[in-house]
This record gives sequence, structure tokens and C-alpha cells, in this order.
Amino acid sequence: MTRTAKKDLERHYLDRVKAMLPGFPGGTLLPHEEPDFLVDLGGRVLGIEITELHRDPDGQLLPLQAREARRDDVIDAAKALHDRAGHPPVDCQVHLKDVTMHRDRVQPLAAAIAEIVAANIPTDGELVRFVEPTWRTVAGFPAEVDYVRVARYDGLTESFFGGAGHTWLQPLALSDVQRALDAKEGNFDAYRRSCDEAWLVIAIDGHRMSTWFDDPDQVRAAVFKTRFARVLVLRNLNGTLLELKTAWP
Repeated sequence: MTRTAKKDLERHYLDRVKAMLPGFPGGTLLPHEEPDFLVDLGGRVLGIEITELHRDPDGQLLPLQAREARRDDVIDAAKALHDRAGHPPVDCQVHLKDVTMHRDRVQPLAAAIAEIVAANIPTDGELVRFVEPTWRTVAGFPAEVDYVRVARYDGLTESFFGGAGHTWLQPLALSDVQRALDAKEGNFDAYRRSCDEAWLVIAIDGHRMSTWFDDPDQVRAAVFKTRFARVLVLRNLNGTLLELKTAWP
């Protein structure tokens, strides 16, 4: 993710918090680093740090968020090859297995996917072709691919390539929240050099499946040790906000 894209995502999360939190302080909002945003309240400054919470490593060589990013690289490269070849615009969904891929595999796999798409562009009268390995084709089908869906619609002027996926959900645990707090607590003194009070927003259920968690009920009653004045858990997909109970000795 580029620095600009990361800042845009942080702003998206902050805007959702502003819309859902009663009494969110008014003031001039300023993009910043350490913390991510400052709110000038005229005489005092509020700092807000945004962090996405990803799941713990699951035993694969790459954590889930890194595997997702690698799969995105494959899909983006396949689209670039399709566009460069001058093929008609298509709406393509590729389901890739959740396996660790070395970066050297990105371009060969993208080329194989682009070939499958090019060979299965729907013809006149067709809308969608669904391609998956069969006993006749499995030998030449990329091992990392479950299926490819290629569609053409009236009025489609450019190609869209996406990566379908699936994941299991686990409840948001105390240890997950504590990981997020521990990761940011070490920077707290730096945050406070820029503001009078610091908040932390922990975003879950974001654009990556590695941020998806089930119900956070088990953290509602817990009290977390932190120097942040307020800690808010944003569930991005369903648009809910939970303020954690916090204390500092």
C-alpha cells in the first residue's frame, strides 16, 4: 500500500468514527504523523492514532495480510497483461488458494491467469464463463487457482479484475486488543509531544480479510492498561463503534 493510500484509508476510518461518536470534538482536523491526525481545538490539541488490527500469524511462512497482498499483486499483474494485449474489456474474478507464494511466482502465475482469461472471453450471446480445473485440464491449470470467472456486459469500457476469497472468523480476544495497544504504547511519548491528549482508534473488519473478526463481546467488560485517554474499536463493515474501558496506574 502506498503512503497516500494508507493515509486515505486512515482518513476513511477517522471519518467513520466522527460520524458515530457522539460529541466528537469540533475543531480543525490536520493530517499528521505520530499521531496520524491532530484536532486543533483552539488552545489545546487532540491527537488521534489509527491502527488496523490484523490476526496473529497462523503458521504459514507469510502472515495472512502478506498473503493477501501477494495475491493482489498477481491479480493486478494479470489485468495489466490482459490490457496490454488489447483484449476486450471483461469483468474477471479469480479465486486463489490461501497459500504462501514467493514473489518470483507472481509474474508466471499472472501470465497463466491472463491466458485462461483470453481463452475464455465470452462470445456474442454469452455473458459469463466459469473456468475451473477438470480431469482433462488439471495438468495445465495453475495449482494456486480454484476457478476463474470471466464476464462481459453491455457498456463495459474497461476491464475489472478482482480476487475472490474466503476466511474463517474468530472472536476479537483480549490478547488481540492488547497486541494493538502494546504496538502503539511504545510511541506514546512521541504522540504526546504533538498533542495534549492522545486517542487510539483500532480498526477491524477492513479491506483485508486478515482484519476480519467476529463479535467483540468478550472485550466489552475488560479493563485495559494504557496511557491513551480513549481507545475506540471501529468495526468498519457493520459500522459500529465500541469504546474500551481503560485505566493507568
